[in-house]
Amino acid sequence: MRMMEIIPIIVFFMGMFGLMFSKNIIKSVACLVLMEMAVIVFILGLSYRAGVLPPIGRGLQYNLDGIADPLPQALMITAIIIGLAVTAIDFTMIIHLVRKHKSTDWNEVKALSRESFDKC
Repeated sequence: MRMMEIIPIIVFFMGMFGLMFSKNIIKSVACLVLMEMAVIVFILGLSYRAGVLPPIGRGLQYNLDGIADPLPQALMITAIIIGLAVTAIDFTMIIHLVRKHKSTDWNEVKALSRESFDKC
C-alpha cells in the first residue's frame, strides 16, 4: 500500500477513536469531519496514477490509456459540498442545543433532555 492509502486509514481510525471517547459534542462533530476527509483523501489516493494527463486538451485525441479518470474527483467534490452542508447543520443544531441546555457535554444534555421529556 502507498502512503496515500495508509495515512487516511490512520486518520480515519483516529477520528473514530475520538468519536467513541469524546464527551464534548463539538469534538464529536470535528471527529466526524476528520473521518469524512480521511475517506475522501483515501478514495482520491486510490484513483491517483502517476504520469496521466487531464481529460481535456491534446491528450484526449491520441492516447486514451494515459488519460485521468475525472469521475472520482467529481464524486469527491460532491462529497465535500454535502459534508460542508451537513457540518453546517450540525453546528446550527449544536448552537440551539447550547442555548437550550447550556452545555456541550453529551451526558449532561442526555440527562437534561430526559428531565424535560419526563415533564411532558
